[in-house]
Amino acid sequence: MIILFLFLSLFIGINIRYSIILGLIEAFFLLGFVIYRFSKKHACIALITILLGVGLSFIRFDFQKEKYQALVVEVKDNYVIVSSSLEKLYVYEKNHSYEVGDIIEIDGYKKELDFDSLESGFDFSSYLNKKGVYYQLKVKSVNRKFQCPIKIHQLKKKFLSHFDEDTSALIKQLLFGGSEDGETTSLLREMHLIRIASTSGLFLGVILSLVKLLAIRLVKKEKYADLIGVVFLLVYSVFTYPRFVVMKYVLLGIMRWINDYLLKKKFKYLDLVSISGILFLLFDYHYAYQDSFLLAYFLPILILFVNGSFRKVKKFKKKLLIILIVNLAIIPFILNFNNELSPLSIVFQIILSPLLILYYLCCWLSFLGIPIYSFMNGFTYFLNQVLGFFLPVLFKIHGPPFSSLGTLLYEFGFITLLYFLSIKNKDVYKCLIVIFSSVNVLYFVPLKNYIHTYISFINVGQGDSCLIYFANTAIMIDTGGNIYHDLAKENLIPFLKKNRIYDIDLLVTTHNDYDHNGAAASLCDNFKVRKYVTSYQNFPIKIGNITLNNYNVYPSLWSEDNDASLVVGFTIKDCQFLVTGDAPIKIEKEIIKNNPKLDVDILKVGHHGSNTSSDESFIKAVTPNEAVISCGKNNKYGHPHKSVLNLLEKYKIKIRRTDLEGTITYVL
Repeated sequence: MIILFLFLSLFIGINIRYSIILGLIEAFFLLGFVIYRFSKKHACIALITILLGVGLSFIRFDFQKEKYQALVVEVKDNYVIVSSSLEKLYVYEKNHSYEVGDIIEIDGYKKELDFDSLESGFDFSSYLNKKGVYYQLKVKSVNRKFQCPIKIHQLKKKFLSHFDEDTSALIKQLLFGGSEDGETTSLLREMHLIRIASTSGLFLGVILSLVKLLAIRLVKKEKYADLIGVVFLLVYSVFTYPRFVVMKYVLLGIMRWINDYLLKKKFKYLDLVSISGILFLLFDYHYAYQDSFLLAYFLPILILFVNGSFRKVKKFKKKLLIILIVNLAIIPFILNFNNELSPLSIVFQIILSPLLILYYLCCWLSFLGIPIYSFMNGFTYFLNQVLGFFLPVLFKIHGPPFSSLGTLLYEFGFITLLYFLSIKNKDVYKCLIVIFSSVNVLYFVPLKNYIHTYISFINVGQGDSCLIYFANTAIMIDTGGNIYHDLAKENLIPFLKKNRIYDIDLLVTTHNDYDHNGAAASLCDNFKVRKYVTSYQNFPIKIGNITLNNYNVYPSLWSEDNDASLVVGFTIKDCQFLVTGDAPIKIEKEIIKNNPKLDVDILKVGHHGSNTSSDESFIKAVTPNEAVISCGKNNKYGHPHKSVLNLLEKYKIKIRRTDLEGTITYVL
């Protein structure tokens, strides 16, 4: 068991580098337990391993040169990750033909990762950091020195080309760990049925069991049947590299075969799991930050604990118990993925698992060369209809992701509860059930939505979106818009879910520019919007204790879309806000001419800080204390304009920018 503690110590040591408080709590808890359960000698070993982990976590290479000899270690459709001088680097190249194993010479220069991250969206820089990639190469020219003879990436693309778009996306997710969106993939994700299964390797375990079953009938001896299973995994890992769950199965499969047939079962399974985890962390300690690593080890160990602690429970009941315990244990991970929970997802897992396993088996048959491509397209359509039938009854509970410390406390409390349940200490476990249940319920109850009033200028990139929330009432002004992805599904709705918001009472779009209303249609289709307003004739609008006024009421001046932009003002708790959309200078002048007493505290600067808005006479008249500029990072328009920034600084107005700060929230 000391191996398990070494494994934990190394992970904790690495974690201290990124979360001092969390790492120290973990370290002291582990050391105290080791002293109590084992000895001071073992505690010293754990402490040394923690210090080793801290040392490893500070290692970062920073070689600067003009030409990079690099090995391609990961391939995606529009980029590759290469290894050069013991350092991983990101290289963008669209429609490339590189394969894992290629050796290339790159003429270019290195710079830090600089990707725009929108509100509640995919943080690509963080994703790469967790893989150990901190820099990108800006390429001038590339010379391929060696081409890998096995073109895995091209073979996968050719295989997936046999299917329609929806089926291809789902097969890519299940077999290769891809992340492309298809309609059925989105439904599975919405029902919380795909991410955990594909990340933890539950489906792969079923296929491996079938391979071993067929192999033992073929070769008769279990020893050789297990070896065939290991070879099967090795071949499969070539097509999925660097998908962690498959690599873990390969390494653990090799170790189990050696332990069972060469070492005569000298080590217990838990020891093998621990040793494999240590080997992965020694190879690349960045695995410790990846959910795939955490789930791939946490879930099997948890299941082992349940099987060992609840031996007297009947087989069928134990399976149901394991499903329940696993789903409760992964709540923090589900919230990090989806910002919501579905209590009925456990029921759907039980009902739909046979169908999903059958689909996964058919994916494998087609991958092995059996031409059932049309059948798979039909199967995907059937699966889509089944999921669509169940979807309407899937009620969801919205909630923000757990912090690192919150996740640690949750898992510690949950495992403590399981321990006292397993030893049947009624006095303790009944008390823990009440505490654990109460804390979870309070976490999801939207208490702050009744207590606080807040206004958020949402980071939607080069666009505008503002959320006003008070007394459990939500108003949104503009939605932003992005031609490359669905801003509503990927950013706005996750943001609303994080804030435990279930519907929008009023949606207002200031004008017809795509960067202001582009996500409105998708938001209305995928989220409950009670009322949608686009015309100046609908104002003033009173909702609850707030009245929204539009100050642009001069249609004779409107010759283009920006001229017609609504200029919405409202007052909350004596704080006055003005959201100006893209209204140009001529509209600003008309507004202050006809509203000489207009005065604001917070101004949403017009047209993303362009010099076509924010005239000096307007700024001087409305006298804001703070000015919010909503714009995209490194946008091609050069927003905000230097003259606007200089003007705001001249009048000592505090400048807030979504491209620098992310979403900007005022709590009143």
